[in-house]
Amino acid sequence: MTQRKSSPHPASDATSLDETLKASTGFLLARVGMESRRLWSRMLAGRELSPAHYGALMALDQLGAASQQRLSKIVGVDPRNAVAIFDFLTARGLVERTADPHDRRRHAVTLTKSGKALIRELRRAGTAVERKMLEDLTKAERARLHQVLSKLFVGLTNADDAG
Repeated sequence: MTQRKSSPHPASDATSLDETLKASTGFLLARVGMESRRLWSRMLAGRELSPAHYGALMALDQLGAASQQRLSKIVGVDPRNAVAIFDFLTARGLVERTADPHDRRRHAVTLTKSGKALIRELRRAGTAVERKMLEDLTKAERARLHQVLSKLFVGLTNADDAG
């Protein structure tokens, strides 16, 4: 009978690696972000939308009308890639583009009636996704998490704008 060699990576090594990774805030942010993106993408894919489409629609809901360039900056999409996003949303009848009254070289983008109806649906679905993601947190923990993430977001996006 041959003796079985022990694994070079016993289970305790996997546990310690897991604990080492969990000790890294950057790793945890990346993993939580990946899981969040997966859940949001699944919800959006059911509506044939991407996170960039969602961001543009939500920004328009807040702004009323905006240039493609401004929207691409708000959503975090390279302006060269934004045209395809707005072409898609226009083709779906969710937004319309008109000449910007202040600068005819630019297009102003606005929501259509169908776009506004989709916004209401996306808000409900988005709330359900958030509820699922945060179900293990108390109300106070959710509020604190949001506060900390907002602060981090502002710091990171301001750093991007400065450099």
